[in-house]
Amino acid sequence: MAPRAATRPPVRRPGLYRVPPAVFAVPMDEGPLRPAGGDGSSAPWSTPRPAATQAAVTVERRSDSVLVAITGEIDLANSDTVEQEIAEGLGDGVRTVTVDLTGLDYIDSAGLWILFRLGASLTAAGITGEVVVAGDGAVRRMVETAGVSAAIAVRAAV
Repeated sequence: MAPRAATRPPVRRPGLYRVPPAVFAVPMDEGPLRPAGGDGSSAPWSTPRPAATQAAVTVERRSDSVLVAITGEIDLANSDTVEQEIAEGLGDGVRTVTVDLTGLDYIDSAGLWILFRLGASLTAAGITGEVVVAGDGAVRRMVETAGVSAAIAVRAAV
């Protein structure tokens, strides 16, 4: 076994460090740790706030069919709310569901997963579903690129 090289302490060069070395120690009280501010009053998002992005979900029921129109933007911040509103709009006796995304400006992977899950749920329940996208635009490209049509029919609006 080779002899171990002696380790030397780091060399401190004057003028190299702008701040003199210091040990930062803050006395802790016996209370619980709080996320921000000594009393927790300045904790970010201590109260529920609306999502930064907004989507409007309109559900219109016509006998045995449901039209779900979504406008705005769907992303991770609001996807749970959007999915819940869609689910609440579907009820018993539905035979067809159309999801209109022509008024949607943006959709990310969280929104695409809503479509995949919706397609799987509708197929399992024996309900016919389709997604309508604008003839051209970012939403259509995202839906096509992600392969949403494998889970639910997709067609372009005319």
